[in-house]
Amino acid sequence: MKPNKNLLFLPLLIFALNLKGQIIKSKLDFAGGISAREYLHLGARYQYSDFTQLGFFIGGDLELKAEEKINTYCLDHMIHFGKNSYTTNRSIWYSRQGFTLLVNQIGTNATRRYSYFNLGLGREIAFSNHLGANFDLGIIIRFREYRFENPPLETPLNTQWYSSPLARIQLFFSI
Repeated sequence: MKPNKNLLFLPLLIFALNLKGQIIKSKLDFAGGISAREYLHLGARYQYSDFTQLGFFIGGDLELKAEEKINTYCLDHMIHFGKNSYTTNRSIWYSRQGFTLLVNQIGTNATRRYSYFNLGLGREIAFSNHLGANFDLGIIIRFREYRFENPPLETPLNTQWYSSPLARIQLFFSI
């Protein structure tokens, strides 16, 4: 007796339907993590094309020092490339470009503001169809530093560019 060709096709169809359920189809990710110059941060990323995302994050140092408070605001742009992973509709590798504003309030009389460019390469790993992590390494470049004091005084402290290594880890949840 010859096997039915439709019966051979059935396992492939079941596999394809299960694979479809595992793909992250959301365009909105909520993420949180830790990194150099962004400290602990929370935010969201929006996927506006097949391979690019735009994100905004707010972070800080949890006010570990009583006389000092650090807040960070970060705008990111991620470009995904390479092959797609099994559990996501995005490529597993990405490059990240961003801008970070760090506001360091020292007591009640002085505030310093630092502006940074972020450049990095990273990898995204999806654990399920809604949960994943991303890791990246790169460089962060400080290009502006200002000091504000009370009584009012605004002065640029350092006009030279300064760079340092950047490492970032985030967990994300897609809805």
